[in-house]
Amino acid sequence: DGRGLRTDGGQGCGSSRPARQQGRAMASSRLGPLLEQLKAQKGKLAAAVAGATLIAGAGGVYLHWRHSRRRTLKRPFVIKDLANGESVEDPQAELTKVVSWLQDAIIRPIDARLPGRPFEHDLLAFPFTPMVVVVGNHSAGKSTFINDLLGLKMQETGVAPTDDGFTVLQRHPTRDEIEDGPTLLSCPENRPFKELQRFGQPFWGHFRRKRLLLPENTMMPYGLQIVDTPGMIDMPVKTEHMAGGRGYNFIEVVRWFAKRADLILLLFDPDRPGTTGESLDVLTRSLAGLDHKFVIILNKVDQLDSSVDFARAYGTLGWALSKVIPRKDIPLIYTMFNAGAEVEGAPLREHTLPLEAFRKKRREVVAEVLRAKSRHFDNVITSTEDTMRQLQMVAQVLGAVQRRIRTQYKEAAIWGLLALGTPALLAAKMFYDKWTGTRWVPAAFGTGYACLGFGIQRLLREYCRQFERLQVADLDSYFEEAYAWYFIHVDAEDLRVRWATVRPRVASLLRAASSSLAVLPEIPAWEVARINECLEKDIWYLRLLAKLLRGADALPAEAVPGTLPARAEVNGKVSGKK
Repeated sequence: DGRGLRTDGGQGCGSSRPARQQGRAMASSRLGPLLEQLKAQKGKLAAAVAGATLIAGAGGVYLHWRHSRRRTLKRPFVIKDLANGESVEDPQAELTKVVSWLQDAIIRPIDARLPGRPFEHDLLAFPFTPMVVVVGNHSAGKSTFINDLLGLKMQETGVAPTDDGFTVLQRHPTRDEIEDGPTLLSCPENRPFKELQRFGQPFWGHFRRKRLLLPENTMMPYGLQIVDTPGMIDMPVKTEHMAGGRGYNFIEVVRWFAKRADLILLLFDPDRPGTTGESLDVLTRSLAGLDHKFVIILNKVDQLDSSVDFARAYGTLGWALSKVIPRKDIPLIYTMFNAGAEVEGAPLREHTLPLEAFRKKRREVVAEVLRAKSRHFDNVITSTEDTMRQLQMVAQVLGAVQRRIRTQYKEAAIWGLLALGTPALLAAKMFYDKWTGTRWVPAAFGTGYACLGFGIQRLLREYCRQFERLQVADLDSYFEEAYAWYFIHVDAEDLRVRWATVRPRVASLLRAASSSLAVLPEIPAWEVARINECLEKDIWYLRLLAKLLRGADALPAEAVPGTLPARAEVNGKVSGKK
């Protein structure tokens, strides 16, 4: 039997060898013609490969061209060299076009990708009338000052709070009219007012506009609006649902008006020189970063009895302002009293203070108010530039944080894979090569190891989340890292001041990330570079246009009451509107 098995096996092996040789011969006979065909078509195949490569290369070049074209700025205007004699037919229309394009092409696309659109309410809408905002404690003399400016008593005055809303006052050529809040929100000559809808009905019900037929000798010009705000007071009890006791976010409303104002008058009473909590909140939150618009006034100084009282009131106000305005230099404080007050008080008291000097300061304040119209477009440009620089800073700091967090995620993933993968491979090799027992042991080991891997993965994820929270608390170091190049030779104090305003926004954006900071949309470097280009070229062009407009306003014009300045010749071209 054994020999038979070996003989059969030997015959089987011997009989299979010719079969394999026969199979190889058949394969060679089939492949031979195919190889001959391939050799004959070798040139065609090479041409096809070359064509495919050429098409792929052309497609790549086209895609690169389209991508680079998308990065290139496409201005709907031509930047003209106004400093060297080139002219613009309508500087105001050109300025409006440039600002609108900067907002639509540069700011909005980036803002739309950020959580909550943090810069949405900083953008400007056109047209809107030049504006002066008057802010102060109750009984600080705000309404009395406005009445004197109008030449007509329109606002209620008194020691107690007399006005509970925001009132816009504007000169009208023919009649008096009052518009309520809902009507004013759709005002065609003030399109930004529509944005005030977000503050709700409690604000609308306390918002109105008075268009007034004023006396001929009034100081109030046409085309300027004065916003009288409620006096700032403190509630005895503050709760979050009371919104500061007004039913709407007073701090944010003041911030909205202040951002769009051309001048901000801050009036203080000598009895309460900036000591109320709401006043400090307005200074630190509503007016942060807007001190270039401030005119700080210590009003009603005629009520002080002596120079000692004046020194105490002035020093107290200066001390209070030093706590909320982070500057070494004390800001200029205008000391004045409202017109007519000295006439009423003269029979009752003798003033030892220099009233004539205070009258001069009052005239200076009025002159600042009347100059607000000429500063309007400069403030529009400054606001646009500030928004772009803040957006640039947000992009750079966010990018630095995201790069660090993504690096940490990659490092955690690599170390996790090494820690789990190396033992898994060794165990798999051991079970495959040496294990001779039952199969359920490797299966149980694999299941347990998978559970262990899942637990380690959750642990690493929680570690990365804790790391993200620590980065939110360490934003200052990322700011220093992102702007390290600027701090090599100088302190760059202007960047630090801007960072104090931007930091809360960056912190809010990082906290708003739902799952992880690593999935926040990254703002690429080319978009940041476009912001730099616009700051260098377009903002400079806007400054030159504003200079043209200031020159047009300074020229004599046959102005019609209630209209914009008449047409004037600037550099040989017609500017302005009828």
